[in-house]
Amino acid sequence: MWHMTNNLLKIINNIINDIENASPVARDKLIQIYPISFLLSLKGHKNIYFSLDKNSKNISFEKTSHIDFEIRSSIKEVLDLILSKKIKKEIIYGDNEKAILMINAILKSDIDIVFLIDKYFGNVPAVLAYITKEKLFTTNQYNKKNELQSKLRDLSIRLDRLEAINNL
Repeated sequence: MWHMTNNLLKIINNIINDIENASPVARDKLIQIYPISFLLSLKGHKNIYFSLDKNSKNISFEKTSHIDFEIRSSIKEVLDLILSKKIKKEIIYGDNEKAILMINAILKSDIDIVFLIDKYFGNVPAVLAYITKEKLFTTNQYNKKNELQSKLRDLSIRLDRLEAINNL
């Protein structure tokens, strides 16, 4: 379990470094607001503590003494935030200004989120993220959640079957 937790934290750290390296504009904006410490509290998951500085990034599940702000949300809301690039201020507690500056720097960095998902989590989550993004934002069928969920479930089942066939 510890090994898996350690790997997840390394992945998150690498994603932050990729965002900084892929977009000099985002890096410059983030450097302006560093140092920054915040808590990401996702419903049903362990709290993740971030302490980011120009030269070091510390990400852990261990409580830290000082945080600038907290983001309380669900995975669905975070994905919605990433895909729509619209910040809901009611999920931020603490220094709203610093939080919004940081989130905007990341969202406006023009990083291909689907590429990062593919790089760190694999093809299947990347395909699902891509299809979700395309379905939600090119056809404007956001209110048809049940239809979208059904199609994603069908696609996931098909991908699982293809993987099973390839592994034979």
